[in-house]
Amino acid sequence: MTLKIGSVPYLNAKPLVDYFHSADCTEDVEVVYAVPSRLAKMLRNGEVDVANCSIFECLSAPGLSIVPGVSISSHGPVMSVRLFSNVPISEIRSVALDTSSLTSSALTRIVLNERCKAEPTYVNCDPDLDKMLAIADAGLIIGDLKLFDLQKGTTEYDLGEEWQNSVGLPFVYAAWQTPEISASHEMTFLLNKAMHWGTQRHEELALKWAEKMRLPYERCLKYFREAMVYGLDTSQVYGLNRYRQECIALGLIADSPLPAFGPAE
Repeated sequence: MTLKIGSVPYLNAKPLVDYFHSADCTEDVEVVYAVPSRLAKMLRNGEVDVANCSIFECLSAPGLSIVPGVSISSHGPVMSVRLFSNVPISEIRSVALDTSSLTSSALTRIVLNERCKAEPTYVNCDPDLDKMLAIADAGLIIGDLKLFDLQKGTTEYDLGEEWQNSVGLPFVYAAWQTPEISASHEMTFLLNKAMHWGTQRHEELALKWAEKMRLPYERCLKYFREAMVYGLDTSQVYGLNRYRQECIALGLIADSPLPAFGPAE
């Protein structure tokens, strides 16, 4: 029976899924791509068996299990989750959110709750930086590694770095999630196998996707090697739990325990 896998189309997920498109893959799988918010709906509707959804998804609704050993995380600057502002961060009063990732939208609220003098207002907007900064003091852009030609006075804040500086813990952006009833040793083994395959081929994947996405090779390689962390260890679980607590404190999710983790390999 074909395992239906859902993935984001961003560069950060390529080391987790490119195995399934390689000649080395002998398993019966099908990979479909969608933005995080769409992936969450597909998983809930049974359109895919497992998906690397935004971590906010399993925190905000019960019934999902996290596959052990794999995540999309950072221990500091992440390069692809950035807040651009026309004013100093403490003076931000309005924010245009790229809502394709609920995790990063919530992270923005957490960071600004600590850094701003007053609570900003938030509006949803297409991820067009010029449009965002025309209607708000700041704009959140995710999943885009390109270097923007910023206007004078616009400052870029890396939210992975802001989180690390604030709480001293890694940040987990996404993880493989599946309905609790579907979690299995076989699924865990396969997704960890794919991750190990990809993380052993950083140079190869950076070259491939730099060309396809029209990005500098060196920037892609740095992203894979220095920004991204693809395991899921104790420190990341601590970071995930702290994020859960911050979301609860801001009323973004209900007060509930961490989701269950599926069986190990």
